[in-house]
Amino acid sequence: MNIFLRKTTDRSKPNRRDFLVQSTCASLGITSMVNTLSQLQLVGSAAAASGPSDVKSLVCIFLAGGNDSNNLIIPNGSSSARTHYETARGIPNYAGGGGGIAIPLAELAATAITPDNPGAFEHSAGYTNNNFALHPGCAHLKTLFDNQDLAFVTNVGTLTQPGVNRTNFGALAPTKPPQLFSHSDQVLQWQSSIADQPFTSGWGGRVADYLAPIDNTVSAGLATGVSIAGVNSFQVGITEQPFVMSTAGALDFDGFGPNNAGYSDALNNTTLKPFLPAPNGYDPLADTNYKGTQQGWRLRALERLMAMNHANLFDTSFQATAKNARVTEGVVADTLAYTSGIDAARPTLDSYFTAAFDNSATAANNDFANQMKMAARLIIGNAALLAATGKGNNRQTFFIQQGGYDTHASQIAINGNNTVNTGVGQYALLNTLSKSIKAFYDSILGHPLGGPALWNKVMGFTSSDFNRTFTPNKTDSTGGSDHGWGGHAFVIGGAIKGKKIYGTFPELLVDGGIDCTGSRGRWIPSTSVDQYVSKLGQWLGVPAGSALESVFPNLTRFGAGTNLDFIDYSV
Repeated sequence: MNIFLRKTTDRSKPNRRDFLVQSTCASLGITSMVNTLSQLQLVGSAAAASGPSDVKSLVCIFLAGGNDSNNLIIPNGSSSARTHYETARGIPNYAGGGGGIAIPLAELAATAITPDNPGAFEHSAGYTNNNFALHPGCAHLKTLFDNQDLAFVTNVGTLTQPGVNRTNFGALAPTKPPQLFSHSDQVLQWQSSIADQPFTSGWGGRVADYLAPIDNTVSAGLATGVSIAGVNSFQVGITEQPFVMSTAGALDFDGFGPNNAGYSDALNNTTLKPFLPAPNGYDPLADTNYKGTQQGWRLRALERLMAMNHANLFDTSFQATAKNARVTEGVVADTLAYTSGIDAARPTLDSYFTAAFDNSATAANNDFANQMKMAARLIIGNAALLAATGKGNNRQTFFIQQGGYDTHASQIAINGNNTVNTGVGQYALLNTLSKSIKAFYDSILGHPLGGPALWNKVMGFTSSDFNRTFTPNKTDSTGGSDHGWGGHAFVIGGAIKGKKIYGTFPELLVDGGIDCTGSRGRWIPSTSVDQYVSKLGQWLGVPAGSALESVFPNLTRFGAGTNLDFIDYSV
């Protein structure tokens, strides 16, 4: 059963506004002034919030393990950047077993891209000649890029202050992000956006705190945050917590319907939800929606226990978990029904994923693809449910995760016949990523209940623990790369100003330039996580100014990022 679930309002206990006020007052003596001020600003925002009226969905695609994004967007053709790339990474000799993790030019012809903003992202004129290619496994990402539905944000990473360079890197030890190059620490810092404070909340959770309506029973929908990849830090808020589910959907309580499915043996009207007000729900303490059957008597007893108040806080928390699970699994079922193949107007999304994975050794129903499919189903279903009934959630964040990017060894795997093994290593990961995102895109655009208008209200973005070292760690064919720092991300969506590169592309020189230390090529980020993700928070509905700075308290140190104008807010 889910451990983080959407709350329903219980006026016998302090409500959301009360909790925010009380927790803020309590924090005055135990947190830094900046965080206290941020919480006070959130209280003012939350007290006035009734929830936005339009529909938007933000999908966090986390590449767990540290994606080597130096091989995601690659200098192509003749340029200083390409020379530096080949010199430091090394061109692999497949036949001779020689080391190197650079992608040869011959493998990049099918994924070459030409950004629409030549030179805008370069640290010096002509460094890249505006000539790039994507990893050869990312043909579908090239399609989205060329369609102006995808853009890159270069050299992003965790920072606590601007002005970090190779010269002062060592002297800044007390104020650099703690435990650089550590998986767990960098994941927390990426997902909280506050690299210099102990973790208390994720930036997606704080956005949800700001945007969620005071009375959650108004929408009677899923939580603002939905995770399809387990518990995460990104969606942990002060009051809003994510609903955690699997790619199979939410599980219902067993024993109250035929074959342990549903509640038709226990309830007269199975469309009503317990603990919600009429006409959408019923009160287990007073209602007569239960059948006079053994199953009905047992469900009534169970739901009455869930509805009771408890003096003990532990009992209250335990009871609330079961209660909210009971409410939310019904909402999930209602939402998923719009893409469950019930009739011709509500077909499944399977055909879109099968097409995207055509001629692939990887099945279209792999775990990551199924996560993307579930997100698409919930986005389409939520929009349809809102249109049909007025019930649902106007703002949602989704958390999706693909693991395996900790490629210390065999980053480019070689077959016995001296060819690249595309079924393992980073090639296989990026190939699955590319095809799953294309299937997600096609699903939302092509489904009868989707279309361009819905795609304009969807945005996906990637993040990862960190980039990896520019130089390989071995000189033979088993080489990989180690933990690095600043790296490249990409954003997708109908509101993206696509076919462009944003940020500042790094100077690919080891033992100098923006290599923070040594000669491995650990790039000092030119764009902070705060600058990157605050654009996404603003798109969801957090207005620029004090509200945005409340959600992203370190943003004022860096500025908004004038070279990060990757969203068309008018769409």
